[in-house]
Amino acid sequence: MLGNKTSVFIVDDHEMIIPGLKMAIESLDNFNVAGCSSNGLEALNLIKQCKPDIVLSDLSMPGFNGFEILSHFRANNSKIKFIFLTSYSDDKYVRQALKLGVEGYILKENSPDDLFKALETVSKGLKYITPKIMTRIVDGLDLDSETDEDFLASDSLTGKEREVMSLITGGKSTREICRILEITEATLKTHKSNIMRKLGVKTTGELIVYYNEHKMFTD
Repeated sequence: MLGNKTSVFIVDDHEMIIPGLKMAIESLDNFNVAGCSSNGLEALNLIKQCKPDIVLSDLSMPGFNGFEILSHFRANNSKIKFIFLTSYSDDKYVRQALKLGVEGYILKENSPDDLFKALETVSKGLKYITPKIMTRIVDGLDLDSETDEDFLASDSLTGKEREVMSLITGGKSTREICRILEITEATLKTHKSNIMRKLGVKTTGELIVYYNEHKMFTD
């Protein structure tokens, strides 16, 4: 919190909408924008530096998707609050977001008022779900369903393992991954071994195939 203002970090791979979001947020008396990014991996590192109160994040991004960014900070017991601003309204996305403990979920099709309400509500320590989705939850959306297998296989991965997996499948070399994550080659080898064991794959090639088949948030 900067002074009496709540700091917000914006993450969205559509760079053209970031200025509009920034202008809208900074028009509010109690909020300021701490930073912006259109790349998930870059965002991960900048959020660590900025330590904003709230991250306003899209789901579909290069590097890391919104779920992976949220998972990382949850795994590291961060107190940063997350609001997903997305075009995805399907039950499986909502279910996964709530499982991971997101504080807000709003849709890009909605008016700016929905964004403002989400920011105000989440900044007070409460959750905000856009009315369209909240109505479905009230009407019987099963938040405990295990039918969405796209998410289940990688649910057991830690935040660091998700980072390692994304970098490996993104073509980064061992040296590059160790530099980016500030870990040793031995630690990287351990992470990679744990990832393969949890996902039931035996080679880097199989890991890449698995990642590409299950990565739901690509353009």
